[in-house]
Amino acid sequence: GAAAAGHPDPVIARATILVMALVATAHAQPATWEIKIPDRVEATQGATVQLPITIAVDRGFSVSKDGPVLIDLAPDPGLTIKKRRLGRPEAVDPEADVPRFVVPVRADAAGDHLVKLRIRLWLCGAKVCRPLDVKRQTTVSVAAPAPASP
Repeated sequence: GAAAAGHPDPVIARATILVMALVATAHAQPATWEIKIPDRVEATQGATVQLPITIAVDRGFSVSKDGPVLIDLAPDPGLTIKKRRLGRPEAVDPEADVPRFVVPVRADAAGDHLVKLRIRLWLCGAKVCRPLDVKRQTTVSVAAPAPASP
């Protein structure tokens, strides 16, 4: 063990530098927004479940009311979404600074089904607006209906 004394493990040293660089990068570019969608939604076959989509922004930021807010939904077979493109008029609160959406999803077949989402909007700070184009997905877990009791 005497030979190793005073010489740090080069792998650990490199990993430490990498972590420090990642932390520094994270602080340099603060996240000013977040798209909140549940990772998983439970449903029963034949039922319609509500999928909430919330756009959260930090204080001092807003979602442009002049620019479009577009949410495109691409459900797997086994799910039905009547309206596959949502805009601000479909929001629960169209006049809010930060619109929220609730999407009815009908569970047609048992199993786990993905819903892919593409969300486009303009995020505005004090002086400038910039476009966001975000992809997310959620799983709708559909249980087969319970058998009717005799």
